[in-house]
Amino acid sequence: MKRVIGLVLVGVVGTLAAASTAQAQGAFVFLGGGMTIPMSDFKEDAKAGWIATGGVGYNIGEKGLFVEAEGWYGSNKHKDGSGDKTNLLGATGAVGYMFNAAQKVSPYVLAGGGILAHQYKPAGGGASDTESKLAVTGAAGVGIDLNERISFWIEGRLLTTLDKDYKSMVVPVTAGISINFGGGGGN
Repeated sequence: MKRVIGLVLVGVVGTLAAASTAQAQGAFVFLGGGMTIPMSDFKEDAKAGWIATGGVGYNIGEKGLFVEAEGWYGSNKHKDGSGDKTNLLGATGAVGYMFNAAQKVSPYVLAGGGILAHQYKPAGGGASDTESKLAVTGAAGVGIDLNERISFWIEGRLLTTLDKDYKSMVVPVTAGISINFGGGGGN
């Protein structure tokens, strides 16, 4: 597992380095947060929770294509009233497309993959248990340019592990801000 997390971190750092050297050509950063709605197996155990996200991206040309490296952290309390909770920690890469990229309001879609860790934390302070699995994500949202550099965005997304025995599946509904460092709008 440490090797997988190490490889994901190397990929994120590489994306950060590429974005920082390409600031004049469409790099952007983003931060956001919202709620998670548990789905599939996960909804049997968990209540709705919260999630935060942040990352870097790069607009490829001016037609609307972009790539992102995203980080996720969230928490869902369990339904049984025990005070137990599950934290979700993930790193994903995604490719997206903004429709009407030159307009003030731009709908977008994206898809990607990465790693999602499901960390069970008992309320009494006992031993926690963490499992990391391959994950996929897909989203649809809308970006609204507030000025030349800052955009507001809101999106719905599916984030799920690819485990056939137990799916850590959530639908994050998030909103946030993107700061664009170069050509084209951030999403």
